[in-house]
Amino acid sequence: WFWSLDVQGDTSGNDWMTEFYRVNWLRTKALRDRWNEEVILVKHEMQWSINFFNHKAKQWLSHMDTATSAGLTGHTCYAARQSHIYHQLAGHAEDTFRKM
Repeated sequence: WFWSLDVQGDTSGNDWMTEFYRVNWLRTKALRDRWNEEVILVKHEMQWSINFFNHKAKQWLSHMDTATSAGLTGHTCYAARQSHIYHQLAGHAEDTFRKM
């Protein structure tokens, strides 16, 4: 309703318009700050994803070593495959995130 007022210098004459502009500015600034924070968080989450895949690859390599020392050929092959899959996921995630 107040947009219908077509008065020059409306912010200097009316305190409620000044307050409206301040509130609008603060809301916009808060929104911008939230998006800046979101960008920071997403970048960290991208690195955390890569770290998780690398961690799982190392875990499966450890399982592979344990299975190899126990003489379990099938377990060794399965663990090697799982380690390879997680290693590929880490590489794919890193390549994709780098493009962004």
